[in-house]
Amino acid sequence: MKISNTAPLHLSNQEVLAHFLSLKDDNDHLSASIELKRSRDKAFARAKYPLERDNPDDNDPTLLEPLDPEDEKTLNIAERRGLSDELVWVQNEAIKYLCQPYNATSRQTDEGVARLADDLQDHQLTKAEVLQITNLAPIEVVELYAIIEEPDTRYYPDASEKLQFIADQISATLLSSPRPELAEWTNRHIPHEEGEGYEHGYVNQDELEMNAMMLEQEYVVEEGGRAGEGGVDDEKDESMD
Repeated sequence: MKISNTAPLHLSNQEVLAHFLSLKDDNDHLSASIELKRSRDKAFARAKYPLERDNPDDNDPTLLEPLDPEDEKTLNIAERRGLSDELVWVQNEAIKYLCQPYNATSRQTDEGVARLADDLQDHQLTKAEVLQITNLAPIEVVELYAIIEEPDTRYYPDASEKLQFIADQISATLLSSPRPELAEWTNRHIPHEEGEGYEHGYVNQDELEMNAMMLEQEYVVEEGGRAGEGGVDDEKDESMD
């Protein structure tokens, strides 16, 4: 076992998205290979052991055609390897999250992120601040105030002007709309049924009071205990002769 003392490298959201998109392509190809292998096995089984209930029109003669040895090997490896449904779910959820409208990742490019990270080196920022700015892509000065620590002191006396310059650099690396290859993910909308929403910050006071009363009644103990029962402190001490 080899222990590495190399400091961990942090990935930007754009790099994470590129990784999961590449992983999705591999899994899609793997899934297609597994499905083709199963279809060919079924076709050969039906051809060798036909049943009376089988419909000849359902048979695909192309599945019985011989394959190249390399293609046959690829299908066999895919069948043995299998595909994890949990991995596909994690992959899709990660891509879906990174392509949400509140994330700028879908409007970033590899070249833009690399150029932004290089430009930010001129502003005496920490590695954590560079990573946050790259991931969040803030284009407002007030947003940069929440990311950069003590900007008024570090960029004295023109902090606002300096932050506006950084915001302009960030905006210059963003696309006006999500990349076309991400249309499958950026065009997804969660259906909202009327009447299921709520007003942010609204609290039903009557409902809170009713819940408090029910909770209080649950722990109320009548004085003297139940009928015919006495509390522990009400028991009379009996002397033993």
